[in-house]
Amino acid sequence: MIQEDVSLFVDARELVTRYGVRPAALVYRNPSVDVLYQAAVQRGQGRVLASGVLHQATAPYFGRAAKSSFYVNDSSIRFDGHALDELMSWGDPARGDFDNLPIGPEVFERLHQRVIEHLSDAGDLYVVDGWSGRTPTTRLGVRVVTARAPSALFAHNIFLRADTADLVGFEPGWTILHAPSVKAEPADGTNGEPFVITHLGQRLTLIGGTAYHGQIKKAIFCVQNLRLPLRGVLTMHAGASEGNTGMSAIHAGLSGTGKTTLSNTGHPVADDQIAVEIGGHGDEVVSNLEGGQYAKTDKLRREKEPETWDAIRYGTTAENLWVNDDGTVDFDNDSITANGRVGYPLEFVPAAKASAASVAPANVTFLTADGFGVLPPVSRLSVEGGMIHFACGFTSKMPGTELGVTEPMPTFSDFFGKPFMPLKPIWYMDLFAEMVRTCGTEIWLVNTGWLGPAVPGRERVDILVSKAIINAIRDGRVDLSRDNFWYDPVFKLNVPRRVPGVDADLLDPRRSWDDPHAYRQAANKLAAIFQGAIAKLEGVPPEVLAAGPAPVD
Repeated sequence: MIQEDVSLFVDARELVTRYGVRPAALVYRNPSVDVLYQAAVQRGQGRVLASGVLHQATAPYFGRAAKSSFYVNDSSIRFDGHALDELMSWGDPARGDFDNLPIGPEVFERLHQRVIEHLSDAGDLYVVDGWSGRTPTTRLGVRVVTARAPSALFAHNIFLRADTADLVGFEPGWTILHAPSVKAEPADGTNGEPFVITHLGQRLTLIGGTAYHGQIKKAIFCVQNLRLPLRGVLTMHAGASEGNTGMSAIHAGLSGTGKTTLSNTGHPVADDQIAVEIGGHGDEVVSNLEGGQYAKTDKLRREKEPETWDAIRYGTTAENLWVNDDGTVDFDNDSITANGRVGYPLEFVPAAKASAASVAPANVTFLTADGFGVLPPVSRLSVEGGMIHFACGFTSKMPGTELGVTEPMPTFSDFFGKPFMPLKPIWYMDLFAEMVRTCGTEIWLVNTGWLGPAVPGRERVDILVSKAIINAIRDGRVDLSRDNFWYDPVFKLNVPRRVPGVDADLLDPRRSWDDPHAYRQAANKLAAIFQGAIAKLEGVPPEVLAAGPAPVD
């Protein structure tokens, strides 16, 4: 038993019995960091490394289980007064679409019962109550129930903290029952052992079969991407930052494109999940839905990513890092996975805005990791071009971020986060268009991937170059005059000739190719792939479709 005043925790049993859990031991509510460290070590759930972080291994799952996210589909369920078929963009495995899959209520009940039984027999339990969303419009009470101390610490770090006054009478708007030891079976009709099943009627999510912490944060993000657009709030899989001039920028992108690192330039507001409230009266605000960051550590260097490096200390969770015998970490060793992660509270980033909110975004940057090596490090998009890139969400899936991804693989993910956007696409498209129209937002495409042909040893665009680009855009230092841009007819991009702090030779991707013909072939190949993705879009205006990339003879 953890050495702590037992009287502090006795009343917490009621917090789990309401879910059918009959705890066999103590139930800790919002325990301290010290308590969670002690519990993790005593129960063999984690190891304290030389840096002070609490490390866990999540083998065999080192990333999000991409085909294992389900929503209970039942005609009786209503969400904010809507039938699910009115709202949901259901996945269809027959078409290769495994996002937002429907599942029957009988499967949910079967796995729900197994989760309850596991939590009842698991020994000490941890209840973490907190918030997602910082403003009155976006705030959602979140409760996580788990038997894993490292996961409780992660929830403590990633969600907004509930203070003592908040906990009096706290009623969660959403609950996660977290049971990594419970594995789905073939008879359950899932796509493997891991499962994330959300019941919108019960406002409950079950997580089983995987201890990867990204499932916890993304489960609540999915919920916010359902509820907030129904309230007229745009949600984005994006970070945000504010410069010294007070101007803000949004940085949207899939995992591995640099959201956390680039959002930590200037004064960070958020690194992964944002909400944009569009009032239309000069009161627009972009805010962080989270209370912490969840950063990749592959090839981490202090001189390039000091904010993440300095956050690796006592109180931070870590997953799947290569740990040397002396407890130090080799960030260059990706033998376990290229998707090693650390999770820490936003206050571990000294430059972060305390309010984690900013004014209406003057700029949006779409971060993409182009594996073809043909997109420029930065380009400016028309409004229509921005809409089509938002709808397509092109990037390359990065190694380790999903099961089975071992090398950069071209992919399209609506809104740079389709797995987390359960509503029909029109909800997000309309709100994005309203933001751009209301705020006069400039839209940019930033390639954090590769330049030049795919040859052994080819390196990504240096993160310091991408940082310089983001800083120049956000602070309004890019010359927007017509003479500073040349037009790319294949990708329909306006490419700057000069960006402060960036070598001009890097800005033109053609200069990274010795063979101009090979460059044109690669560019047309990627444009043709874009056309295939564009052809699948529904309900998009013709002028937006026409703004997408297309091969040129």
